Amino acid sequence: MGNLREEVPAVPWLMLAEKEGKEESREFFDLSKDVTYSTSFPELVGKRCLGVGFPGWIFTADEQKKMNLFHLFSRSVINLPDMDMLEGFDYEWERGSCRYYVEKAVISSNPLTTSDYVLALIQGYPRCFAFWRPGQKSFTNVETPRRAYSDITWHGGQFYGVDFMGNIIIFDFRGSEEYPTVATVVKGIPPSLTRGTQLYMVHSLGELLVITRDGAFLDEDGSYGVKEFHVYKIDVDRESYEEVADLGNRALFLGSSATLAVAQAYKIEGCKGNCIYFTDDCWQSYFNIERGGGKDMGIYNLLDGTIEPHYTGESYHKFSPPLWIFK
Repeated sequence: MGNLREEVPAVPWLMLAEKEGKEESREFFDLSKDVTYSTSFPELVGKRCLGVGFPGWIFTADEQKKMNLFHLFSRSVINLPDMDMLEGFDYEWERGSCRYYVEKAVISSNPLTTSDYVLALIQGYPRCFAFWRPGQKSFTNVETPRRAYSDITWHGGQFYGVDFMGNIIIFDFRGSEEYPTVATVVKGIPPSLTRGTQLYMVHSLGELLVITRDGAFLDEDGSYGVKEFHVYKIDVDRESYEEVADLGNRALFLGSSATLAVAQAYKIEGCKGNCIYFTDDCWQSYFNIERGGGKDMGIYNLLDGTIEPHYTGESYHKFSPPLWIFK
């Protein structure tokens, strides 16, 4: 099974938020051409969307507990088991916020080219890692010590999870058994460096990277927004970490999608190396804000810590703020 988009540079599009009164029409902002396109997508009305790591594919969830994989270009739909099939899900408790229950979704391979893939989820309480294969009637939870996962990524037959304490958990799907082997928890970044941050992870050029986002949660004055990012390279075998101060020609894209790395950003018009392109996925912060999420977006330069916008318009929504889509 393949990994994320590093072999051939892709032009990322920003799928903008659902608009009141124009719910069936979704806009897409092309970073390279500074152009916005509009297409009708009645399939997405009222649904929260998450990017899953392959071009065009998104995960959707609605308030009726329905979940799907949807391909924007072919409009193919893969029906998933309902949220009721997730261990620990309590509809009465989650009523009114079911769309947020799944916090991250990542697939191992492109469903357009193979049926041999795995969908992994980070679900809400009890913050479990769950997975599903085509043909299964329910999700399978993987028992690990109680942890709150922040992100997951796929690489070389394994899912890697990072919890909010900076630990790395490896779920090995390379064996013949349907149930993965769970590796011993690997010490990653010390909690002193991750406390109060949102964490992301991705494999890039043979390195496992963990990224911390400071400013993702509400300050005392009720505001939030990126202050800085830090990138760390994790050595799983030695259980050590090293801060990365220079990404070279790489660009990272993170938010309400699988975290993606582009290795040759200079080959993409409008894409800059040594930068982190981010969208607002801080739903714990914007959930009770009237306009919803969408303000905390931009391009963070890892070398000098400056932030500039990638989209200068406004795009806000309670449960469907902008996210990255790869062609």
